[in-house]
Amino acid sequence: MALDGMMPSQLRDFSDVLGRNVARQFSNYWELDRFSAEEFRQFWSCFLSWSNLPRSGDEATVCVGDAAETAVFFPDLRLNYAECLLQGPAGAPVLTACHGIGLAATERLTRGELRSRVARLAAALRRLGVAPGDRVAAVARNNAEMIVVALAAAAVGAVLANCTPDMGSVALRARLAPLAPRVVFANLEPMPWDRGQPLAERVVELLAALPSVAAVIALDAGDLAAPRAVPLHHLRRLVRAGAEEWHAWPHLPFNHPLVVLFSSGTTGQPKCILHGAGGTLIEHLKEHRLHCDLRPGDRMFFQTSCGWMMWNWQLSALASGAEILVYDGPLESPALFWQLVAAHGVTVFGTNPAYLQHCEAAGLTPGRDHDLHQLRLVLSTGSPLRPRQFAWVAEAVKPLPLHSISGGTDVIGCFVLGHPSLPVHAGESPCRSLGLDIRALPRPEAATDRQGTAQQETAQQETARQGELICANPFPSRPLGFFGETDGRRFHESYFAANPGVWTHGDLVEHTPRGGWTVLGRSDSVLKIRGIRVGPAEIYAILESFEDIAEAMAVAQEAEEEPGGQRLVLLVVLRPGRRLDPDLARRIRRALGQRGASHLVPGRILAVDALPLTQSGKRSEAAARDAVNGRAARNRDALRNPECLASITASIGAGPRCRDTSQGTGPHGAEADPMAARLTALCESILDLPELGPADDLLELGADSLRMLSLLLAVEREFGQRLSVTALFSAPTIDGLLAQLRGRSPAAPGVVAKAAGAPRIRPVTPADLEPLARLLAAGFGESGIGPAQWRHLFGPPWPDDGGSWGWLLTVDEAIVGVLGTVRARHPLRGDAPLCNLSSWYVHPDYRGWGSALLVAALGEADATWTSFTPSSLSLQALAALDFRRLDTARIFLPPLAHAETLAAPGLRIDCAPATVRGLLDPAERQVFDDHAPFDCLQMVARDATERAYLVLKRRRDPLPGGLRRLPLRVAYSELLYCSAPALLARHLERIKLAVLARQRTLGLVVDARLWATPPRGRRLSSHAMFRSARLGAEAVDKLYSELVLLPV
Repeated sequence: MALDGMMPSQLRDFSDVLGRNVARQFSNYWELDRFSAEEFRQFWSCFLSWSNLPRSGDEATVCVGDAAETAVFFPDLRLNYAECLLQGPAGAPVLTACHGIGLAATERLTRGELRSRVARLAAALRRLGVAPGDRVAAVARNNAEMIVVALAAAAVGAVLANCTPDMGSVALRARLAPLAPRVVFANLEPMPWDRGQPLAERVVELLAALPSVAAVIALDAGDLAAPRAVPLHHLRRLVRAGAEEWHAWPHLPFNHPLVVLFSSGTTGQPKCILHGAGGTLIEHLKEHRLHCDLRPGDRMFFQTSCGWMMWNWQLSALASGAEILVYDGPLESPALFWQLVAAHGVTVFGTNPAYLQHCEAAGLTPGRDHDLHQLRLVLSTGSPLRPRQFAWVAEAVKPLPLHSISGGTDVIGCFVLGHPSLPVHAGESPCRSLGLDIRALPRPEAATDRQGTAQQETAQQETARQGELICANPFPSRPLGFFGETDGRRFHESYFAANPGVWTHGDLVEHTPRGGWTVLGRSDSVLKIRGIRVGPAEIYAILESFEDIAEAMAVAQEAEEEPGGQRLVLLVVLRPGRRLDPDLARRIRRALGQRGASHLVPGRILAVDALPLTQSGKRSEAAARDAVNGRAARNRDALRNPECLASITASIGAGPRCRDTSQGTGPHGAEADPMAARLTALCESILDLPELGPADDLLELGADSLRMLSLLLAVEREFGQRLSVTALFSAPTIDGLLAQLRGRSPAAPGVVAKAAGAPRIRPVTPADLEPLARLLAAGFGESGIGPAQWRHLFGPPWPDDGGSWGWLLTVDEAIVGVLGTVRARHPLRGDAPLCNLSSWYVHPDYRGWGSALLVAALGEADATWTSFTPSSLSLQALAALDFRRLDTARIFLPPLAHAETLAAPGLRIDCAPATVRGLLDPAERQVFDDHAPFDCLQMVARDATERAYLVLKRRRDPLPGGLRRLPLRVAYSELLYCSAPALLARHLERIKLAVLARQRTLGLVVDARLWATPPRGRRLSSHAMFRSARLGAEAVDKLYSELVLLPV
């Protein structure tokens, strides 16, 4: 009963077993997927049996209850998480641990050696009084010792909570104090790459807030170096002392708590999310064996710290018989992780989009520079992968599957991920996780029969849909709850209040027609910076000690050039008489980095007069986020002080305050030291930090390792000298960089510009259509427009004078930029050409050439030029070239909002194409014929005095403005042309209802400029612009444009 076309894999083997057990044959993967979600009890029962985990008790009861919020899996089953991970041949390799700078310090363990260490530490924990259910905490580096700790804690039934050593004391206390841990494990020895307050000092401060601690266990040879009320033990002595006292792995209930993971702290203290051992284990085992085909002989390396859920996810890979590799040290070069992969024969490498983006920017070619022949799979998580990153991996690494996996700390697993046989499409995760009914709300009713008789429509044939990511059925890795919460209120509000009965995750996703999934970003207020969730409440807690600051708000600004696509912006309201000078900005950044973590350090700090408040006095992060991103506030009407948004937008638009080095005012004096001035300006620009001093620690001010490496590459290009990464991290200051520049020889050949050839601009030709469509599909990946649709823009859909379809920016024949022009002769507007600027995209490496493309395109003085979808970045360029605003607003008109116009008598509406065409004059007939192939609704409305010809386009997009709060694509009708606006105004409701019924939409969108007094409706901002020597704004319509050809 193997699935048709599936290559040999554990998933195929399991599908055979499942098919036999349920007496059903799965002809394709989507049938198996649907069955696993609908009949999840049969799926999980069969998987547990097939997995062959050591266990005891009764597994007949798979799940009690059908509600995702309260269901309980395997209530009568017992197992031991550590035993399940450590079973296997004693001599099999299980762990490789790499330490410090370089690849030399490596420790390797077999399963037998790891079992012995875990058993000895478990026995020691029992001697220290640790019992099942007790909490143990760790402030630990990503090393072999932490693996032993995690498994020993699980062996005795203790609940483990991990924190990373880069966290400040405030962040550590916020997470660990509520748990009242009995034992604290900690690394105490300093390392060269540590920043800020010594780790041992932070541990001492933490212990002062943990009166429950009975013992501290050092994971290295370090000491607390301070008076202490509890004994200090060292792990190696505990593990080596005496004979093993461990005779059997005690089996604990399936839902016995295993770990506490922490939320981001968005609305207060971080939530302590309690996960069970059995649910975590079988979810991970399913993801590893079925979706990743992980098995004995594989070696997995995931780029993670032990404070992230992916550390737990990688640890569970031991249950599949695989070996894991951990790395403790800095990212000393962009190639480091590829070197680790090659040196240790890694078969499955886990990373994140920010790292892949950095490798691409550095010009790395890992597949050519390293031996990656054993690498078979790359996994990426933390933030959405951009389509071009799939192409880079295929070209620069090797042609292998790149699986974008996404889930979260909340579920300690994945909702969407990979598949051993399904094709990988750029920008998509191939499938949802088996057994989980993942959906995008709103979702049409599934066309399947619960008895198992599916309709003809399969997952591949469904239309793409966007919505809120939910899980509609019970799943084993749902948290047990929040630690310490007795009534479940916060747990319910966090995951089940928004959509009762189903898990709501807080992500916006798109389910594609191929069955894949694209994660579009967060839908709640949690920030995601550099792929890491950031809780604003943690930032606010640290800033409370600043007397200069009255209020603060942290929001995310969209920034394509940033890893992860966003930067953290901190808005501060200062107390009277205070100002945001460079010294205060440095103190803020330093405090957030030292007492919190590097991802809490803002990219921009802005002083504002006030923060937006709702009518009830609550702060509105959503309104502030819209303001810093140049969007109209979605909840402006609900604000008590909407006037503050304009000042926020103005502040963010002013840009970072960098000094004018031409006046000799640099920190070293531009006239006295031109190199220092150039270097300072470059650092301020790359790091987006204003007024840097020569001795400012760039790491403390928020420049993480990826930013510093970006700076390093920029300095090498600017000055033509190679620099030492180790020296840079040792002295991360402008003075340190200057010392390197003045003490090293010129770079060896190879430090070259980003492309061998100079950029060149030329017209689009027919031969360019395929690569051009692919470039636009990748560049505008979030639009959901595929290559086939982009091709419509670069052909002659309408008669014109044979001019160019657009202009290309090329480097060595590779297309790196495009500005498309949709050309036509408008029968209603005379003989001069109409040119619509349709698609303006330039690869980030060549953004400076965008204006050159625009100048090349605007060569015809007598043409009417339009731009209906300009980005905020292109508005200034268009204005500089004499474009004028065409629309100040559009209006969304819902049904029955203009019922008073129904009283107007004598209206007749015709929609039949032959009838409509017969009622038009010759010029209008030409318009009708030109637009008939493009799915436009063309209609004629007549009353006793006038006739109106209307052309409309159905769209299914997120509406701009206030309606964007709806987490769905809304179907609406857009009016492209109306020959008689006065008639439309007289009979607005009747015509509107006819359009909505015909196109099955929820509202009509019209341009406000059609009437001197626009009708009632929700005003939506519009940035459309035009330039014409012949036509005024009133004569410019939206026919013969990209709005006809594309679903924009």
